[in-house]
Amino acid sequence: MLFTLLVPMLLAAAPPPAAPAPSRLEDAVPDTFSGVERVVAVGDVHGDVQALKDVLRLAGLLDAKEHWSGGKAHLVQTGDIPDRGEHTREAFELLMRLETEALAAGGRVHALLGNHEVMNMLGDLRYVTPGELASFVDPSAAADAPGSPRGIEGHRAAYGPQGRYGRWLRTHPAVVRINDTLFVHGGVAPEAPGKTLAELNRWVRQDLFPGNPPGGGTNPEGPLWFRGYALGEEQSTGPALETVLRRFGAKRMVMGHTTERDGKVRTRFGGRAVFIDTGLSTGYGHHLAALELRGGKVAALYADGRVELESPPLK
Repeated sequence: MLFTLLVPMLLAAAPPPAAPAPSRLEDAVPDTFSGVERVVAVGDVHGDVQALKDVLRLAGLLDAKEHWSGGKAHLVQTGDIPDRGEHTREAFELLMRLETEALAAGGRVHALLGNHEVMNMLGDLRYVTPGELASFVDPSAAADAPGSPRGIEGHRAAYGPQGRYGRWLRTHPAVVRINDTLFVHGGVAPEAPGKTLAELNRWVRQDLFPGNPPGGGTNPEGPLWFRGYALGEEQSTGPALETVLRRFGAKRMVMGHTTERDGKVRTRFGGRAVFIDTGLSTGYGHHLAALELRGGKVAALYADGRVELESPPLK
């Protein structure tokens, strides 16, 4: 009887489990995966969680109850979850949960860093809408100063090194290679430093931790910002792309960041470059599209069907 009475008292008195330690620049960030049968990639979300859910259902990765249904597939979201829309937090929460569910099923969710994630973590709020900012009002955060935008303090706390989203984002890479494909938000320029993905990702992530020299997270030619393969002439830019692909042992690069105005996935350089920012969010037209790599084939998935895309020849 005494034991029965004491156990609830001891549990009530026990301190809550400690939060995980904040991530560090030195921490290993997985960046290379092989033997993956199916990969699905989606582009910029920009605060539209419903569009994200819609495209994940289209790709067969989300069931009717909004749980992972992709089995051992890998989902790559190429960055720019926040800004321009009011449901950024819900999009983060969905991907955070799916990350755990996919891993339990033998799959993976790779939420890559985009320039807008880094902007928010560094306090550059020029694209944060008032409604999005207000969604970060949090009783546990410091009170907003009189006259300041509503939610500013909660936003700062959430994206900080120990905040819910800042802590999570700081564990993520900017670039991953899955099988023979590089995935990145903007593009990897040939001038980007690093002979390995670990070195390249460290260069990007060093902007997110104090006490480091400027890195690739804010560099206009860094992987989160570079648009050379999307906008440059193929004849002059092609050799640069080939150089980068050889450096990292890949045959194609998949990128978001540069919106395709027709809402379609686009390829260039004989399929060595694939652009998947189709304007997914409602503000950009709600163009649902995902990229699928499976069985050596590359295809765009749309609401009205599947379209195979050109792929570099095997060497």
